[in-house]
Amino acid sequence: MIHPNPNHSRTAAGERQAMVKRRPRTRFAATLAALASAFILGGIHHNAHAVLVNLDTTLLSGTSARLDFALLDGDGDLGNNTVTISPIVTDGTLGGDDCSVGCTGGPPFTISDAFGLGQFLQDLTLGTTVSFDLSFTTRFSGNGAPDRLSLLLLDAGSNLTLVHTSLDFSSDPVPVQDALLIVDHSPGAQIRFATVSSPALPIAVSEPGAGALFSLGLALIGGQRIRRRHPCVPHRTEAAAQARLSTPTHPHPGE
Repeated sequence: MIHPNPNHSRTAAGERQAMVKRRPRTRFAATLAALASAFILGGIHHNAHAVLVNLDTTLLSGTSARLDFALLDGDGDLGNNTVTISPIVTDGTLGGDDCSVGCTGGPPFTISDAFGLGQFLQDLTLGTTVSFDLSFTTRFSGNGAPDRLSLLLLDAGSNLTLVHTSLDFSSDPVPVQDALLIVDHSPGAQIRFATVSSPALPIAVSEPGAGALFSLGLALIGGQRIRRRHPCVPHRTEAAAQARLSTPTHPHPGE
């Protein structure tokens, strides 16, 4: 007579419990890694090559304005840098745009310093917010000064500035006056944005995608908690355990 070995049953049960315990820990570690990546990305916006810009235009709501994106060559290496501007989003009203000087696309629009100047103009009636993505290269030949991107907010009728800001470098090799933000295109490029303006025009700059990664991390943690309440054993492990239980063993002597 052949008897199943009871040790096989205990071993299979132990393997199932170990699998149930190991899987949540492994997934939880991966979730924490993804969440940590989101936090790391959230702290590097000053050296990023892509940024999300948000303007608070509440005090100028209803004004007919013009966003002036200009990329000026400074190092004499024409065409070595570009800036791409994503579709502009506002709770105001977008008007016409001008992408005729060193500018292609539409939208998104890309400006280049291939002709010494690349410029994109967007007319709009301001609401309370304006936002857009900027992505840019950071090449510098080492001669002269780095190429410079500037963003100005102008009156759509007179083409004069609507705000006076702290970014006023009219005597620089690449001059700019009353800019909302500037980018000097060189390795480790820094984005400088106006900290003082009249009228007040708060500006927030961050890298796109970090918030989405953070939300994804939270969702993964939530899903992991649900799985831990209802652990499951892989089909392969269960099948292997059943196979081992049904495997005949050597008969005991005398039976």
